[in-house]
Amino acid sequence: MRPANYIFPLLVAAVLLCGCSAEKFLAPGQRLLTSVKLSSDDPAVATSTYLQYVRQKPNTKWFNLLKVPLGIYCLSSPADTAKPRPTLWQRIGEAPVIYSPQQTANTQNAIALALKDKGYLNASVTTTVSTPPNTHRTKIHYALHPGQPYTVTSITYNADDHAIDSLINLSIAETYLYKGMNCDLALLDRERTRITTMLRNHGYYREHKNNIHYEIDTLAGPANVTLHLYHSNTENNATYTIGEVRYDSTLPLRHKLIDSKTYVRPGQLYREQDVNRTYLALANLQAVNHVAIRMQETAPDTLACDISILPEKTNSLGVELEGTNTAGNLGVAATLSYTNRNLLRGSEQWSTKLKGAYEAITGLEGYTNQNYVEIGLETRLTFPRLIIPFTRTKRGTALPTSTTSLSLQFDTQERPEFHRRVLTALWNYQWSTDNGRRHHRFDIPSLNYVYMPWISTTFRQDYLETDNYRSALIRYAYENLLILNTTYSQSYSSARGEKSPNPRQRRTNPYQLQWSVESAGNLLYGLARPLGFHKKSDGQYSLFNVAFAQYIKLDIDYSKHYLLNARNTLAIHGAIGIAHPYGNSTIVPFEKRYFGGGANGVRGWSVRELGPGDYTGEDGRVDYINQTGNLKLLTSIELRSDLVWKLSGAVFADVGNIWTTRRYDITGKGGQFRFSNFWKQLAASYGIGLRFNLDYFILRFDMAMKAVNPAYPTSSKKYLPIVHPKMSRDFTFHFAVGLPF
Repeated sequence: MRPANYIFPLLVAAVLLCGCSAEKFLAPGQRLLTSVKLSSDDPAVATSTYLQYVRQKPNTKWFNLLKVPLGIYCLSSPADTAKPRPTLWQRIGEAPVIYSPQQTANTQNAIALALKDKGYLNASVTTTVSTPPNTHRTKIHYALHPGQPYTVTSITYNADDHAIDSLINLSIAETYLYKGMNCDLALLDRERTRITTMLRNHGYYREHKNNIHYEIDTLAGPANVTLHLYHSNTENNATYTIGEVRYDSTLPLRHKLIDSKTYVRPGQLYREQDVNRTYLALANLQAVNHVAIRMQETAPDTLACDISILPEKTNSLGVELEGTNTAGNLGVAATLSYTNRNLLRGSEQWSTKLKGAYEAITGLEGYTNQNYVEIGLETRLTFPRLIIPFTRTKRGTALPTSTTSLSLQFDTQERPEFHRRVLTALWNYQWSTDNGRRHHRFDIPSLNYVYMPWISTTFRQDYLETDNYRSALIRYAYENLLILNTTYSQSYSSARGEKSPNPRQRRTNPYQLQWSVESAGNLLYGLARPLGFHKKSDGQYSLFNVAFAQYIKLDIDYSKHYLLNARNTLAIHGAIGIAHPYGNSTIVPFEKRYFGGGANGVRGWSVRELGPGDYTGEDGRVDYINQTGNLKLLTSIELRSDLVWKLSGAVFADVGNIWTTRRYDITGKGGQFRFSNFWKQLAASYGIGLRFNLDYFILRFDMAMKAVNPAYPTSSKKYLPIVHPKMSRDFTFHFAVGLPF
């Protein structure tokens, strides 16, 4: 049975499960809780904030619609509940939620208390419990009556130590408190934590936030807040200096390396941030398994720092086997890898991979060999620091998480149509900032050399020399090519659930932003004329008789997740990319071009089956070379829901396409991006997916249908398959590892 044929039976089964009665599990007088609703008199009070205080919620729903977990549980019988071990249906399902008056009262009190903590000191909550006649189902409505909030009109800081008082006033710009804010206890507590952390970073090792308390005067209506910091013991407000830094380590690492990763220094004031940075820097060494740091008071106002390090296993060997399926051609691939995590006793990681792949190709006519063989060798050496020539990093100023990598890779491919050799060399820097939320990568330089030692006569005649396929793009993809490029990329992940003290800047849902810019060929082009590089008949400069590419490429990728409730998340994604050839090139190299469709694109199309624009391959077949572009637009939306056990589901929609920014003969006018009609060439698809979370990775199965197909004229019924669907034409199944975004 085709995967699409399972969709309708699964939907029918889900609906039938939702119809299973849970009332058979009720004892006399018990009722099912079917609905919980919150409302507020004040539109400024978001009721979603107070859902976390609801002690009893109805049974969960798949995609906020179907109570399938309850239906699965109902496949068991009431007698099964008395058994010592639950049945399979009870383990993977969800038991009926039985209305509890006590939990309802607890919820009412918890919400009222939470409102008071937010500054609504006169808040109250009324609860309405309703049961329709002749039913065993109950609905609960919590009505929030916040009243007028108490706002802060003045903020005063008062410390019993003059030095501490001065530090607090110097850091006042970082405060979480501001005039006009609600008298929010959560923000007041966060301010206590901020002051405590600040003082612990100025030598006050024994400082604790319990030494800080607030005095809030609300007699006049508005709140006057006074922060008091006092110490019951004079030793608690003393500053501490680092004495000895001692290592308890059996790790065969050079002392110079460990010392460079240690930010706690003898003779300096104790700073908690130095301890944290030391832990982070040492724990990120590949040769380290575990780090423990302990501060010990050795004399009045003096601390010794004891650092214990446990080593990681130095050598490891791995083997990976995988089956491949490329357009129906079956094959197998194997990878043998070796890793040494402490090559030069400085936590340098050296890894080597040897890959071999074989694929039996069918359906090719006019070729003597019908197999695909690939052999690749990659070696990489990674240093746990930034190595910048002619510079020297001062001790204690290096980034805790930074690496420098040098890699070399050689790949040989032998297909029936051609033989290809690819040599890649890369010098790479990576480092993190913003407490690990922002990651930077800088490739300088990156060298790619593509060599075509042999192209079959059949392939050359059919694709490279005939008038029908006299395309610059396809010829460019099968010529020797040199790419010398530089790339900078940055990715940022917002802290999950982090909130700013300023309500206008609060972020309650996480997001990710990634962008990169890549430039190639500028250095070689600048040297071409002064050094007398050979100039070919088409005007291209070449080095060692090999043309070099020149282009600039920009990619931006954004995704955000909205947490609807404990089991449901709405995820949105947008991506744009453009690569522009200039100078020594009229076409972006094939390896740097975009393709449409696939498990991470518009999922109604298989990989490389979509675009550019309204172009489609001859007889509807995938045109591997020409169905690429140098401009990409993509948007996606997905509703994800936890189902049962490790299984989750999704419903999704994708919109996007690829284009060329220049007109090429084979893809024609329809493949070129034009503002006047590009929106007519946007492809759209929709579908459902299943995901298995196996802890280390996620297996994903997506089933998609085309909704808008730009390969057909807008006047054709085939242009809107969402209105005129055809399973054999419009359905696509994807298997992938990991989430699409």
